[in-house]
Amino acid sequence: MFADLEDLPTTMGDGEVYDAMNPYGEGVDLPAGESDREFKKIYDNQPMLVSTDGFTIFVSLNHNDAEEKGMNGGKDNRRQRTPKTYFKFTVGETPTYSFYFGEDAPFYNLMPESILVKSIKIDKTNNKTSIDLTDGEVTISPKVSGQPRFKFSWANPMGTNGFMGQVITGYAPFLYSVAPYDAKTVSTYADAFKAQNEGATSAMADAIKDMNERGEGLYMWDADSPKVYVSPQSFSFDEELSKDFLLPPSVEFSDKNVLDTKDSYIKFSCLIEKASLRTDNYTGRDSENTSDIFICSLQFPGDESLLAPMGTSEDGTTVPCGADSAEGRVLKSITPAMNMAGTAVQEVKLEFHDGSHYIFPNSETGMFTAKDKDTGQELQGKVKNLIVAQGLWKEAYATEVANRLERNSNTSFNTINTDGKVVTSAIAWGDGSMIKVIVPTEKGSKLITLPLRKKEA
Repeated sequence: MFADLEDLPTTMGDGEVYDAMNPYGEGVDLPAGESDREFKKIYDNQPMLVSTDGFTIFVSLNHNDAEEKGMNGGKDNRRQRTPKTYFKFTVGETPTYSFYFGEDAPFYNLMPESILVKSIKIDKTNNKTSIDLTDGEVTISPKVSGQPRFKFSWANPMGTNGFMGQVITGYAPFLYSVAPYDAKTVSTYADAFKAQNEGATSAMADAIKDMNERGEGLYMWDADSPKVYVSPQSFSFDEELSKDFLLPPSVEFSDKNVLDTKDSYIKFSCLIEKASLRTDNYTGRDSENTSDIFICSLQFPGDESLLAPMGTSEDGTTVPCGADSAEGRVLKSITPAMNMAGTAVQEVKLEFHDGSHYIFPNSETGMFTAKDKDTGQELQGKVKNLIVAQGLWKEAYATEVANRLERNSNTSFNTINTDGKVVTSAIAWGDGSMIKVIVPTEKGSKLITLPLRKKEA
């Protein structure tokens, strides 16, 4: 839906700037160019709504070919008066327009300074862009019979706001505007239009002639010619916008150092919002709290023993990584990639002895996804606090396993002293269909489940 951003003009093209037009300012930056960033795929089907101050898009319109027939008072009835125009819509600012780009390019207010852009919505699915103003709106839509593609709510049939939309058989749909836009030109145009409707057939032509003599006039655009100029780079001026709408820059792991697991390991929190995406082994069984958000800690090395991340096999298919690997031969290497500032881990690549690999968090969703090898349950949650931790990973992992087992304790069976401190946790409990038992092992403790059979009659 977006226009090519190459070869935008840096000098004035065909058309004219009326003498009475005083620029509101100078200097029009080129629209964002190419970028190595990409939009998140979710926005292929979901509109992007941006209300952050400073977010900018450009929309271009060509002149209407009726000018070439003298409809705008052109000399010798052939002169094009309206240059190709680039409208700038910036959230928090008054819409402006210019005729080319660069440090010396003048720009002009499209509307009164009191009118600001509130938000911009880009709907790629329906090929539609909507600009919400503090008074009115602009929409750019696909062609619909009898309707202009560029629609401006201020453009009414009477031209009372200085804008007029019109369809004349044999010509593209019109969008008119007085130039310069001020109280005098708006009044002149509206009065002439009213007089013509009341029978003064030459009122409009006379008004245009008088305006031209004062260095004023009309710009007449082809309302079916809009192009929207925006790219992923348009979002990258703001860190939060980048996180919301763009995939992070792709990471090249070939030049990253493999983690030395003798004295360091990867650790992170997994924010699990769906109860169906928890596992008994890794998040515990909490029968009293199955719907609330759950947070568990994961680490590598360690969790690959029973947890198989859903990654990519050697032939490119999606597989549970290391699912069938022998104990002690599961995880081959860990490669962390830091952000550009070097202050945080951006992504981690896990390589497995079976030839598969897994990169997390997911660049679009921020998720970690894996399958519990023991129960077959899926574990999925947003990655938080991803770090390279220092220390012996086996000791840290033993502590984490003990914490997970504690979550499987049913607190209603605990012994608690008078100050509320837990003295003992239950080692066994049941619910009528099964018995849960925590038993000691050489590596700590383990939770086992004993199903109860119904006695046959």
